[in-house]
Amino acid sequence: MHLQHFGGTGIQNLDDKAKIQNKDERIKAMQEVFESGDAHGVAEAIMNNFESNMVHIQDMMNSVVKEAKRADEEQWDAQVLASRGVRVLTTEEKKFYNAAIEANSFDEVVKLMPPTVFERVFEDLEKEHPLLSLVNFQRTGATTAWVLRKPGEPVAFWGDVTSAIQEMLDEGFRTIEQGMFKLSGFLVVSKAMFELGPEWLDRYVRMFMGEVVADELENAIVNGDGNKKPIGMLKDLEADIVGGAYQNKTATVLTEFTPKVIGEKILAPTTKNGTRRYTGVTLIINPLDYALRFFALGAKQKDDGTWTYNNFAVPGLTIVETPAMPLGRMVSGKPKDYFMGVAAEQKLETTDVLRMIEDQRLYLIRQLANGRPLDADSFEVFDISNLGVEEVPAV
Repeated sequence: MHLQHFGGTGIQNLDDKAKIQNKDERIKAMQEVFESGDAHGVAEAIMNNFESNMVHIQDMMNSVVKEAKRADEEQWDAQVLASRGVRVLTTEEKKFYNAAIEANSFDEVVKLMPPTVFERVFEDLEKEHPLLSLVNFQRTGATTAWVLRKPGEPVAFWGDVTSAIQEMLDEGFRTIEQGMFKLSGFLVVSKAMFELGPEWLDRYVRMFMGEVVADELENAIVNGDGNKKPIGMLKDLEADIVGGAYQNKTATVLTEFTPKVIGEKILAPTTKNGTRRYTGVTLIINPLDYALRFFALGAKQKDDGTWTYNNFAVPGLTIVETPAMPLGRMVSGKPKDYFMGVAAEQKLETTDVLRMIEDQRLYLIRQLANGRPLDADSFEVFDISNLGVEEVPAV
């Protein structure tokens, strides 16, 4: 995680109804100024983003301050604190946060920041975001490579044929190399946060940083076009790359959810033409599509009149909801077939490019990461916009 500090002047006319307009255009604009290295452009882009989200940021800080005060008044024990996300710090972490509290800033203690602070952020994300918990997250260097088996190719053999070993290994496996891209966001820390103590300061830092990266990571895993970002599950690894971007896979239209259709269209592809055992499948859908198209299908009434939910007659079926999935689209496959590498090295740097309001400091978060499906056929894409849902009888 790479953080840069921006210290600052006042922000005027904050409106609690402020919302990000034309989000895609603003993301593109921020990306361009980050890549250009234009300090003024970077400062302006961050300031605009900060102002748009100031109310939510202030609510987050107030929430942590309120909980910390209540914990002190009620003398919460370790178990209660842990249930609220306050964890026991390592010696190095406690040393870092105490030094930051003494300096009332992270500016002078950057070299003390242990990597476990950022590692715990990703542990929290995997617990709180089902999709992130299922994909194949790995800590890597700035460049990583992995060896994959080619589906259907032999990787073992019988007999005394040593001359054929290297040829068989070359034919049965392939190597993929992958560099890293920067995921940029910001961390806002009020001076009041440094008065809470190391455990609560850690709680706030992890909560804020988690919010910064969680939604964008999920979006990249699903929709990333590979143009200076990860390649998402929706993308076609074998189609032509246009302007540096991978294109969406052609979606298979799904109009019914019957055993025959499920077996042929959803379960069969996971066997890779019979070269792999069926061990379950995950459907990744938008929460609204789940509510409108799948909830009723899985709702069953028992003889005693009570209802049970998510009852699908499919062995090993898991449904994961994420707002990152476009409405009317569904991805099926095994999330472990999506590789997401996160760089193991983190740094915290400070600078005086931008002035913020007097009692708050703004830090730029940069995480090196990259990801892609392991194979072109790792995930199937479906058009479920016309999927019929059986009407559930009234109780």
